[in-house]
Amino acid sequence: MRKDNLYTFDSWPVGTPERLIHGYWELGVMRFHTFDSECGKELQDTYNRINHGLGANVVYIDLTSMGDGYRYKSEILDVIRSDQQTWVWFVGCRALLESSLAGWLRSVLTTYNLDHVRVAFVLDSREQFNHIFQDYSAPFYQSTIALDLSKNG
Repeated sequence: MRKDNLYTFDSWPVGTPERLIHGYWELGVMRFHTFDSECGKELQDTYNRINHGLGANVVYIDLTSMGDGYRYKSEILDVIRSDQQTWVWFVGCRALLESSLAGWLRSVLTTYNLDHVRVAFVLDSREQFNHIFQDYSAPFYQSTIALDLSKNG
């Protein structure tokens, strides 16, 4: 979060998207999951506007379109290496059912210093969520929290 920003998350009314996003940044909450059916374009646009207001970039990364060389050159590595505050929406999460990509991405998201990055996995279904985040043998086992879908404000 920009250091010159005079607002803290508790400056915003309880239950507003502004308080939510500011709080995520201030409290260092880094990885989220949500469902496409619940967090549609309008809500994503609201969260994007708030992130932009904080000085953060917003990017969408389609995990299904990551080529074979993702370990060496990929948009997520560019985001991590840039040190620019960035909110990442991961779409095409079915690609995480492939354990090689999932293991690599989990390693990247947990071993680099990522104070400047927040990621939200946009999932297609509860079943997909269970396979990716609730299966004990999966690389992302219990590694996210639910993205609050605050629509007030």
